Amino acid sequence: MALHRGLKLRASRRRKPGGDFGKFGLEDASGAPVFGIGAEGLGASAGEVEAYLRGAVAADWKTSVRDTPAPKRPARPPVTDEPPRRPSKPKPAASRAANDEEPLPKAARKGGQARAKGGDPAPPPPPPPPRFAPEVGNLFADLPDARRAEAFTTLAEAAGSRVERIVSAGQRTPERSPMRQSHDEWVIVLAGEAAMRIEDSEEVVLGPGDHLLIRAGQRHWVTGTSKDPPTVWLAVHLGEG
Repeated sequence: MALHRGLKLRASRRRKPGGDFGKFGLEDASGAPVFGIGAEGLGASAGEVEAYLRGAVAADWKTSVRDTPAPKRPARPPVTDEPPRRPSKPKPAASRAANDEEPLPKAARKGGQARAKGGDPAPPPPPPPPRFAPEVGNLFADLPDARRAEAFTTLAEAAGSRVERIVSAGQRTPERSPMRQSHDEWVIVLAGEAAMRIEDSEEVVLGPGDHLLIRAGQRHWVTGTSKDPPTVWLAVHLGEG
């Protein structure tokens, strides 16, 4: 701290009775005594020297603050009724250059893109694939005339199964010629009325919504069907073929 202020610290090293051993003093650059140096030698302790230096530093700081003028505050803008405007941000150099150029016509831009890709115009994109259009049918539409003979129409078949529509109008199975198939058959009456008899069973009458299952190898007879309205069946052949 003493060196920072241009002072030199002196310390006594003489060990003799009544001497100034352990004492300190300050002198300036020219060797003139400043603090703690008298006619009998050095007389200040280390704490006194430190206190002196701290006091001198504080005094210099106060003097510096007092002598340094305060910075001038900028003048406040005059008050107006207009709202304050935000300063516009400068555009990048590339954007300014692009804005300064005149835009190309649309045809020229497209031509430039095509030439950049290889010189030939790009082919048009392929058309989208057609959407699936389900085919909706009606079970009762265009019913065939079954007054002379029953009408059989296959509606769907897949993996050994077949869905069949049967239209009957008064037909019945002869007693000596029962029907029998090698697969199971599930039947339901949708319109009209029918009577059936399965081997070793009594006759049953079926109305709209009634259904039954005929097992493979079972003999069965259709003992009667309505004429007006005609009987409309739905038969599902299971495990056929």
